[in-house]
Amino acid sequence: MTFRPTYETSKDLNKEILAIKKFIAIFGGDVDFVKLPLQYKMDFCLIDNKIVKTFVEVKCRTNKKTAYSTYIISMSKIVVAKSYNDIGINCILLVQWTDQMGWVDLSNNEWSTKVGGRKDRGDWQDIEPVIHIPISEFNIVGEA
Repeated sequence: MTFRPTYETSKDLNKEILAIKKFIAIFGGDVDFVKLPLQYKMDFCLIDNKIVKTFVEVKCRTNKKTAYSTYIISMSKIVVAKSYNDIGINCILLVQWTDQMGWVDLSNNEWSTKVGGRKDRGDWQDIEPVIHIPISEFNIVGEA
């Protein structure tokens, strides 16, 4: 069995934690977060009074929000998000661009699917079915 390398670094995780903290601070309330184990395929869960409210996939980008017309995400993330939605757990994608932060609900069924992904790592598994989410559908919650 071949294992896929883990590309997330501690620096990446720190950026994600800063993003989720910023997101929670903007919305206020007494919500907390927990980093999820890899098996859940999402980064964090938001909890309120020990009740899981939302799973969050966090992405921190090195480009401005307007650099591309769509945000691509692995179709497997959408499949997982829909399965969680089926049991009453909402899932969102939270993106921190260099200039803004935005989120989108992952239960949408209207996005197009294409084959794509990144080619810079030389990992054949990076090319896969991806969902194209129009940037215009993101709810902007703050500046960088």
